[in-house]
Amino acid sequence: MANQENSYKVNICGETFQVKSDQSPQTIERVAGYLDYKIREMSKGGINVDKFRVVVLAAMNLAGELFDLKARVEEYDKQSNQLQEKARSLNASLDRVLDPVG
Repeated sequence: MANQENSYKVNICGETFQVKSDQSPQTIERVAGYLDYKIREMSKGGINVDKFRVVVLAAMNLAGELFDLKARVEEYDKQSNQLQEKARSLNASLDRVLDPVG
């Protein structure tokens, strides 16, 4: 069953946006708040910085975070698979030692 899509208003850098999503209002607020934070972080120290450039830099920063997290998840999955394979191998060895007749 598909989640129902709802419409929300969020404020990012003083601009109001209408967002449609099947996510919870809390999730939408967290995402909008984090994006707002990143954009403001990128615009610090810049005098008369073009808003588009700041948004692009914030998007690149977020994409970098995403790629880093994906790489970490892939490494975790790889290590998890290796541990599972080692556990299966040890389990098979134990089975052979404990039941030498079978």
